[in-house]
Amino acid sequence: MKVIFMGTLPPIIGLSPYCLHLSNALSKKIDLEFLGFKEFSKKSKSFYREFKIDETLYIDILKHIKIKKILSWYNPFSAIKAGLKIKADILHVQWWLSSLIFIYLPVMILAKLKNIKIVLTVHNILPHEQNRKNLILDKFVSRLIFLFADVFIVHNKRNKKKFIETYRLHKKNIHIITHGVLNLIKQRAISSQNARKYLHLQLNKKIVLFFGYIRKYKGLDVLINAFSLIHNQIKDAFLLIVGQPYKESWDNYEKLLKVNNLEKCSKVELGFIPESEIEYYFSAADIVALPYIYLDTHGGVGALALAFKKPLVVTDVGGLPEYVKDKKVIAYPKNPEDLALKIIRVLNNKQFKKKLSNDSKKLSIELNWDEIADKTIKIYNSLL
Repeated sequence: MKVIFMGTLPPIIGLSPYCLHLSNALSKKIDLEFLGFKEFSKKSKSFYREFKIDETLYIDILKHIKIKKILSWYNPFSAIKAGLKIKADILHVQWWLSSLIFIYLPVMILAKLKNIKIVLTVHNILPHEQNRKNLILDKFVSRLIFLFADVFIVHNKRNKKKFIETYRLHKKNIHIITHGVLNLIKQRAISSQNARKYLHLQLNKKIVLFFGYIRKYKGLDVLINAFSLIHNQIKDAFLLIVGQPYKESWDNYEKLLKVNNLEKCSKVELGFIPESEIEYYFSAADIVALPYIYLDTHGGVGALALAFKKPLVVTDVGGLPEYVKDKKVIAYPKNPEDLALKIIRVLNNKQFKKKLSNDSKKLSIELNWDEIADKTIKIYNSLL
């Protein structure tokens, strides 16, 4: 069986961590070729040139995957060229961005003409920024792409339910395969103390980490309001915000920190964090908060937090509850009071925090890419 896997790889940000982990696991089991981009969009804030993933960290993994970087964001003819050359039994497409249609659609049409079966993993059921224009355009484009897929993969039960409701697709063609832990970067076992010294953080603080792109749907405003309540009860609580604002100004969040008198019990680092620095932030944190307002996917930051065995407090949206084993750390979305209650419970109870850390360790083993690859291959085989 020959499989063509279409998506992004480092140094592109986008969906590259997921694609790298899964294609690495699959390539150890089947004949797999990765069809990737030699050039991606420079207009999208997600893909600015200065925010590239450090490709050298993954060089030992990348050299074991057969990769053809043919596609170019700015040249649809590159997709036609790739489609004409494609030879495989299965084409596995990673779908998360509607503007990819100009590249993906020609490849998928030409694959269909060659009787190649198409598996489509749908990472975002709907766009993260859900204004009316975005929703209409995204649904139209997605419906067009979905016409050419034989089967679909989503990451959790909620995604499947939303997918069926939104696009009226038959449930027998929709499979659930979870998102694995993002653990390919070799960890250096940096202690909490050393991490805090490196980041110039006080050693005696109870640190809550918000990490990743700062986007409206991620609920940072809810966390800031919750932290005002947290700090009233736990004076050594400290909020560490690390990430890059996306399509919005930081000013509103800065004002919120000031209104809640949180400037002295918080630290903000705006910008892209290189992979070589990520471990310091997670090692320094006592817990990681995912206060998302809504989510139609699984959440990559949670998959990263599990790799560092960190306790998580999440909201009850999308696939976030699947990153924890204890319901006592699942908060209602858009509810600062409930979020504060859940975080206070963890920060005030060392045994509970240790238990949550052990839960994350267990989940990091359970959500392994080897099993995810096996389930994916089972879907491939069902089409042949």
